[in-house]
Amino acid sequence: MQRRKFVIGMGALASGTAAAVGSGAFSSVTASRDVDVEVADDASAYLRLEGAGGANSEYVTGDGNGGTLTIDLSSNNPTDAGGDGVNPDAITEIDGLFVIENQGTQEVDVDLSKTGDNASRVSFYPDGEAYDGDSLATSPVTLGPGDSTTVSVEVDTEGSGLGDGDELLDSVTVSATAN
Repeated sequence: MQRRKFVIGMGALASGTAAAVGSGAFSSVTASRDVDVEVADDASAYLRLEGAGGANSEYVTGDGNGGTLTIDLSSNNPTDAGGDGVNPDAITEIDGLFVIENQGTQEVDVDLSKTGDNASRVSFYPDGEAYDGDSLATSPVTLGPGDSTTVSVEVDTEGSGLGDGDELLDSVTVSATAN
């Protein structure tokens, strides 16, 4: 009887030790999980992009392709007063053009990049600041959850030789990187 208890006790001790020391090594794991990701238009997304409204609302629409923000300072979007583009050989500033809001759960750094033959002539910067050469392309703005910034634009065509019908930008990409 004593021998049986001893053998059972040693077996329990060995299996307990093996469980406590187990290596947990594995070569590969594949696990499928349910994920629900939906696309929302710019006004409802985690990074909200929406026209700021007010006096400059004619330049920005949210009815672009798939509910995306569209900025149009061209002859395709003449103002009610008859304007259809920025002046040649001039600096044009438009304050309060659109809003970027962090509707996510963590702090993000927001910047933007531009494409186009004359993209360097257009700068987007946080509203309320005089444009000093720093734009969202070179100096990201940090937004906490629920924080927003209104974005203004400066178009500098001085000394460029650009004239009626010349295009400045093809696209603008707004990026947010979690801190």
